[in-house]
Amino acid sequence: MSIQKRKEKLPFALPITNNMKNTGQKLLLIALFLAGVWSWQGCTKDKEPDIDKNLPSVDDYDRVLMLSNYANAYIVPAYTEYKSQLNNLTSDVQNFTGSPSITTLQNLRIKWETALLVWQDVAFLELGPAAYIGLRSQTNLYPVDTTLIHTNISLGTYNLQAASNFDAKGLQAIDYLINGIALNDQAIVDYFNATPNAKLYLQDVASELLTNATYVQNEWSVSFAQSFVSNSASNAQGSSVSDLLNAIVQHYETYVRKGKIGLPAGVFNGFSQLPMPEHVEAYYYGQSLPFVYRSLNALQKILKGEAYETTTNGEGLDDYLNFVQAQTAGQPLELVIDNQINTIKTQLDAINDPLSNEVVSNNAGVQNVYQPMQQLVPQLKIEVTDALGVMITYQDTDGD
Repeated sequence: MSIQKRKEKLPFALPITNNMKNTGQKLLLIALFLAGVWSWQGCTKDKEPDIDKNLPSVDDYDRVLMLSNYANAYIVPAYTEYKSQLNNLTSDVQNFTGSPSITTLQNLRIKWETALLVWQDVAFLELGPAAYIGLRSQTNLYPVDTTLIHTNISLGTYNLQAASNFDAKGLQAIDYLINGIALNDQAIVDYFNATPNAKLYLQDVASELLTNATYVQNEWSVSFAQSFVSNSASNAQGSSVSDLLNAIVQHYETYVRKGKIGLPAGVFNGFSQLPMPEHVEAYYYGQSLPFVYRSLNALQKILKGEAYETTTNGEGLDDYLNFVQAQTAGQPLELVIDNQINTIKTQLDAINDPLSNEVVSNNAGVQNVYQPMQQLVPQLKIEVTDALGVMITYQDTDGD
């Protein structure tokens, strides 16, 4: 093949003219031409994707086995337990409102705390039936609007299903009603004895919590678990793997890292970065940290594929990550994530309740908890999703 023909196949060419008569010029031209050919070949080679064909495909994993384990061993039992605890809570609300006393108030607080703890076990499952009704927004928004609560009680008429009442109901509204509506236990008892509308409002809030939990638990038990497992053909948007992973990551990023620690610590308070103590969970109860621990334990449990009621370890996202040999810094990604959660819990041990006081008096200590919490975000949101080929579908405006 002549040089003239060869140049038609390349993205560049050097002209050879009749004026180039001496051998030195021709040799120089040939050398430059060959250098260009090698350079062009190198550029095209660099553009080829670097694919390790020995790595297993995400589609080779048995997603049905993993999703079945999640539905049957964790999700349905967890919702069943949550519904059971709300049954207990509703029963003790009736006992207290029927006969307000310090004893019935203290019994009610125990049932409320237990229900809020168990809520952490299902709070991240905002998919399917829970997403249909916006369960999280109807259950545990804080800080509560105490002015609206008093307005509703005063009027005696309200629509708890209206979005405008979402921050005047739920578990945090009960926190205010049984822990913060008066200065001490006797004053709270006296308030309810003197305010029939308050009794009715407390009953309605508790009853609605139970109604919503019953709906979600029934949907999972009757039909949704089956469709959840069968929606396993891929990890594309709308698949069960995508929905579950997006729900887990969003809940951790927005409602655990930010909601439970970052906001109260002032991390998201604009340029001032001043603490916002009223933004802690269970503000009136004065104990917030147990709910942070519980949410982290639930995160570990679901990632490992553990059964809800035992530590039996079934197929989970950790197994999926190991199957595709996902690593970070030379270590298995699932192990790095598990260790990171343990680091967060260790840092939590160094701060105390009431968290509303701690974010002011020991803000540096709370910030020390927030930092490893923040480090977990890209591990979940970027590394896990990339390894499993899942797209993040929710919007986040934190700027992180």
